[in-house]
Amino acid sequence: MLIRTLQVVVHCEHKTLWDMLVDRLHHPERYALGIADVRLSEEAPDTFISEMTVHGDPVRERVILRPYDGEMRHELLEHPQFTGFIVRKILKSARQSPVVPLYLEYDLDLLRKSLKVHGLVREEEEIITDLETEMQKIRSRAEELDARG
Repeated sequence: MLIRTLQVVVHCEHKTLWDMLVDRLHHPERYALGIADVRLSEEAPDTFISEMTVHGDPVRERVILRPYDGEMRHELLEHPQFTGFIVRKILKSARQSPVVPLYLEYDLDLLRKSLKVHGLVREEEEIITDLETEMQKIRSRAEELDARG
């Protein structure tokens, strides 16, 4: 079982960071290595089905957007190694000031399907490293966009 919370501080407006998460939903290959053949279809308002190839394996997930909460929930529907979900969310670092930094947080709740999987099993630490790299790219792009505006 992989239950972990990853967090990074981002110095930008809430809308800018949310826009980065939406861009990541539509173009995950911009933020993470090994992603190809991305297809996104709308299942309902604020609910999407995302299909892609990740490191050569097909992955399908339901993504539920909660813009007012600054949250995206990625529920794994098809994945070669895991079941569960990843929640990407934006948190304020203080309640009273609108100019304080934000936290970009990823909450992982993943359960390995089996210890034996066809082909190469990516270690949990590699997944954590990939997600941390993705978070840094989102942070950098959001801060850069905010600095221009």
